Amino acid sequence: MGQELLFLSNKDTDVGYREIPETNANLKKIFKNVVEAGTEEKKLKCLDVLQELMTNAQWATDEGDFGMGLELGLDLFTFGGEEFHSFIRHLLTVAYDLLNREAFSKIIQAHLKNRRKGPNQSSFNENV
Repeated sequence: MGQELLFLSNKDTDVGYREIPETNANLKKIFKNVVEAGTEEKKLKCLDVLQELMTNAQWATDEGDFGMGLELGLDLFTFGGEEFHSFIRHLLTVAYDLLNREAFSKIIQAHLKNRRKGPNQSSFNENV
């Protein structure tokens, strides 16, 4: 997924993007393990791995390389799972604010408040 976000980097200074230190396949496994953890204890153990990635993304953001946080936030968002909403909200809000895309930040926050699954996504349908 890193290749899609290279447009965030300044090629002269290499500021803006660092790759997530996991393959796409490993990220999916990490996310799946969190969502499918049978007990709270197992979920917390699985979240430790994700928390390490969050810490790496935060360090990169603090050093001006906010692309990692944007990418990780988008990966979590597209995977889904209510367990990830606070991570998504944090990562994407910070990244969008740094990109001067505050409208996107507001959109993701509103979306997460009313995220639905299944075929009926209409906000106007009373049966939702």
